[in-house]
Amino acid sequence: MKKLIILLTAAAALLSPIALNAQKADYLGQLEGEGHKQKGHSYQGMDVWGDYLLSLQDKGVATIYKLSCRDYRKVSQFHLATYDEANHSNVLSFGCEKFDRKDPFPLAYISQCHRKTYKGMKDVLFVERIAPDLQSSTLVQTILYDDRNGDFGYALQWVVDQRNQMLYGYGNTIDNSNPANRHRVIKFRLPKLEEGSFVTLKPEDALENYTIEEASGYSFNPVGQGLYVYKDKLYMPTGVAKYETPSILYVWDLAAKSMEAVDLTRCTAGELEDISRWRGRFIIQGQDGLFVIRSMK
Repeated sequence: MKKLIILLTAAAALLSPIALNAQKADYLGQLEGEGHKQKGHSYQGMDVWGDYLLSLQDKGVATIYKLSCRDYRKVSQFHLATYDEANHSNVLSFGCEKFDRKDPFPLAYISQCHRKTYKGMKDVLFVERIAPDLQSSTLVQTILYDDRNGDFGYALQWVVDQRNQMLYGYGNTIDNSNPANRHRVIKFRLPKLEEGSFVTLKPEDALENYTIEEASGYSFNPVGQGLYVYKDKLYMPTGVAKYETPSILYVWDLAAKSMEAVDLTRCTAGELEDISRWRGRFIIQGQDGLFVIRSMK
């Protein structure tokens, strides 16, 4: 009966008619973050490069794992260069450039995404180089959107489209507690490292700027978490594993301007946080650990 209630609530969360594609997943296990059992150390952004997974926690704690088949091992743990009370580290995306061609990872793009400002700046995007020994990071570029038009409220997140070398911003126009809230997508060319240590993105430089609701007529208002771009689709895990806010993966087609929804209530009982791909399958980080979706393409 409880499962039925969850599924019915998940369907009710979709304010426009759309089919829920239910999925199952393979659970990999719990994460080993810093003080993960303590309040204030929640898991947030995550991305995968090869067989290495970089997991972030609130404030900017980084843990690197080596993935193998159905297992993984902790390799290192450190504080990001931007470790701060106002750095929620909400989304992590690996970029297209390496600081040095011998570096094990490309540059890491980290969404600050906090109600508080970081050094007076709102919704900063940090670009950090992971050290070759995997024991530290260095801030090499800061990206800021000049939101003079009030495009975003709480909270603006950023994600890299590696294949097309683009940068997308996504977020609430107000906040998800407001019925008038909309969800804005803004697209820029991904700034290169050679453009300097501080880059300001201007509204007039945006390649696209629209709300999902206006572009498609689709209406939704979830508790948003991570972001990932794959084959011109924006993957958005949402929900905090309660039947009022079920675990649903929204998939926004960036070209067709259409939405799909994937029911993940059978996959996890924990809050979803971020999503990536590993060995041809989607891998999701939640508060209850890591799991891999079995069949979704």
